[in-house]
Amino acid sequence: MNLNEPKYKLLYIEDNATTRLFTSMFLKPHFKEIYEAGNGVEAIQIYKEQKPDVIITDIEMPQMSGLEFCKKIREEDLDTPIIITTAYTSVEYLLEAVSLNLIKYLGKPLNEDELMKALEGCFERLESQNPSVIRLTKEIYYDSFNHSLSINDKIVHISASESLLLDILIKNRNRVVSYIEIENFVWSDTYMSLDALRSLVRKIRKSIGKEVIENISKTGYRIKLYG
Repeated sequence: MNLNEPKYKLLYIEDNATTRLFTSMFLKPHFKEIYEAGNGVEAIQIYKEQKPDVIITDIEMPQMSGLEFCKKIREEDLDTPIIITTAYTSVEYLLEAVSLNLIKYLGKPLNEDELMKALEGCFERLESQNPSVIRLTKEIYYDSFNHSLSINDKIVHISASESLLLDILIKNRNRVVSYIEIENFVWSDTYMSLDALRSLVRKIRKSIGKEVIENISKTGYRIKLYG
């Protein structure tokens, strides 16, 4: 992990303002951006708008608990690494955390070494799932951090929507991504019509070719990567 070049975005949820302040200060050098929330309801909105790469959330919070928040996220996102923090070591909580496919369950007060080990696990998962440069065809590469394509060694910049569509398809490269998943990820809180989705797919296909993105009738889309 190269701490000198942070490239991931963090959503940090903690209802105690003092704890949130000092933990955010500790985490700041390791992330490109940190978004803070004081409860799960606020965090859901930030998640939809900012698409964080990593989530750290407390369990005991007003309005919506950390576990309730995680369940909401996992309804449409099975992959984003999540770290749970809590002052309580309930077996019930632990079992629920395990069922939600979380990276780590950390006790409070947080130990900096344990937190960093958990973050390293998150970064390793992200790197293995989503390397920043993906080969789409023999001649075309996609750079997710610069939102660009390399086509026969020429750089072609693409729109934010095109980049988001490629991101979610690549992230879920081994399965079909449903229309609702694409709507939530690319359009966020805005309504997505099927015509708008088809138009976006046609646009990116003009750059990468029709064969890369496969349409599964009445279900969604799947990406076919080179090799």
